[in-house]
Order: sequence, then structure tokens, then C-alpha cells
Amino acid sequence: MTGLEHLPQIAEKSLGGLKADARLLGQIKLAAAREPQRRVRWQPMMAGAAALALCVFLGVWVLPTALDPWLKDRQPSNEVLSSGAAGGEVGQGESLWVRAMQANGGVSVSGAADAPATYRNLFAPERSGNFPLVLINGAAYRMLISPTNMKDGLLGKSIGEVTEYTLEPALSTGDGVVSNIVSAGETIYAVQGLEGSMIAAYVKGGLRAFQRVSFAGASLLGSETLADTLAGAAHVTAMELTDGGIIDDAAAAQALMQVLLDNAVYESAAVGSGDTRSLLIALDNGLLMQLMVGDDTVSACGTWSCPEFFEAYAAAIQ
Repeated sequence: MTGLEHLPQIAEKSLGGLKADARLLGQIKLAAAREPQRRVRWQPMMAGAAALALCVFLGVWVLPTALDPWLKDRQPSNEVLSSGAAGGEVGQGESLWVRAMQANGGVSVSGAADAPATYRNLFAPERSGNFPLVLINGAAYRMLISPTNMKDGLLGKSIGEVTEYTLEPALSTGDGVVSNIVSAGETIYAVQGLEGSMIAAYVKGGLRAFQRVSFAGASLLGSETLADTLAGAAHVTAMELTDGGIIDDAAAAQALMQVLLDNAVYESAAVGSGDTRSLLIALDNGLLMQLMVGDDTVSACGTWSCPEFFEAYAAAIQ
């Protein structure tokens, strides 16, 4: 019996039959007249204490219970993304970012300050002027913020161990394996099917993924092409372009990836820091890769011009 409709019964039971009527008032006045002023007036205090007890009872038990449905309907929600079982089916057209959250756990979102609402940046942010990376004989790999603990079943062969840990990797000689985030002695692994474009290593107990990028004015090595720094078209399952829509059909996404790999023309080792769009590429192993997007250009390991890709993307989204 905790509802507001039972308030009269609750009050009567809690006060033990005490009624604030004219009779009670007369009794109080009579007692006050008979007793010296210095003595404590117990009956008024008892009545007040009983009333206070009733208020506490109502505040702690009755009212919260009665108002609970109303309060629940008005509580702000902490849930930003729709929840779902890891590896479960995802709604058609749902953001690739949401898919990464569901498959790999929650991550912190980072992005350009003036970027569109749909912009998402997978690359881990800079610290003290350098982003978290691994250098392997001149090839740079930047840590991604998703997944925070990659499945070890995706690991390929061991590439080597970190031979130098330094907060200034640009000043390193470049020999061996250098990192500013992976501890010295930790093993660096290739990612199955993505040799050359992604690596993995343990960082503070979690297995993190790293994507090939430009660093310190260097990008490609020798005769490398864009295909050497990205996943092959056969591994692509979906794409999402900031403000450009989502390609959910795997065949269409693979065709677009092939257009990019076949037609992209290398421009420079620089990567546009002011770009506020990105291209997310979903892979068949559950991981995501990212390219920064400019005016008809994409960049990660160098900047590449490919208007054919954007034309094909716009046509595919129709």
C-alpha cells in the first residue's frame, strides 16, 4: 500500500489515530496553561515529530514509488547509439561507425572541430605533436581508435619486436621497429589478408590495429602504389562517405574500391589536415579503414586524386 490513493490510510496508521481537530487544540492549550513555561511541551513536539515522520515516510517511500513511472519517462537517456549484440545483424543503411561500435565495443569519437555531423575520424588523435604510430623500416602505421581490443584470430605472422620506444619518432634513425605508443620488446603482427596496409600490436593490454599512413614527409616506399597501402577490393563489404551516403551492397562496394585503385593518381606525401570528410571502408574481417577526403582526393598514405571514384560513388548511391 504505497500509492497516493492510500495516503489517508497511511497517515492515520502512522499517526496512531492522532487527529488535528478542535479537541486536540483545546487539550494542548490546557496543558500549556497548567505547566510552567520552562518545561518542555511534549505533546506539541510529539505531534510535530509524528508529522515529520509522516513527511519522511512519504518522501522516502510513497512519493518516489508513485511518481516512478512519471520520472522514468522524463529521465535523459545516456544511450547514444542503438544497442545490439556483437556480430548480430545490423539494419540496412546503418552507419558503418555504429557497426564498428557494436562489433568492437564503444570508443571515443574524435573529429575535426568544424566537421559535419556525420564525419567520423578513426585515426587516434595526436599527443604532444605526434600521433600514436609504429615505424617499420620507413613505413608508418597510425593507431586506430576502433577496435580497442581486436580479436587475436585476425593476427597474421610476426613482423618483429619494437626495438626503440621514443616520444619523438621523427628523430629516430628509422632502423628496426620504432614506436611512441607500443612498448619496447612488444611484438608487431601483420593482419591476415592486409599485409602492408595494416598491422596490430598490444597497447596497455589491448590488441590495437594500425593503418598505413604518411609520416614526416614520407609515404610510399620504392615502387609502391595505392593498392599496397589499402585493402584489396575483394575484402571490401561496404563504404560510407561523409554526406555522401552508405553503399551496403558488397558487390557495389568492391566495384567502387576497384575504381579507386585503378584510377587514383598520386599527388604528394602530404595529407590534408583541413579535410572535414572521410571515407570509411568496411572489411570482411570486421575492421574498418579510413581515407580522408578532399576535393576529388583521398589520403592516408599520401594524397591521391581520383574524380572517377566520386563520380562512380554518386552514381551508385542513386
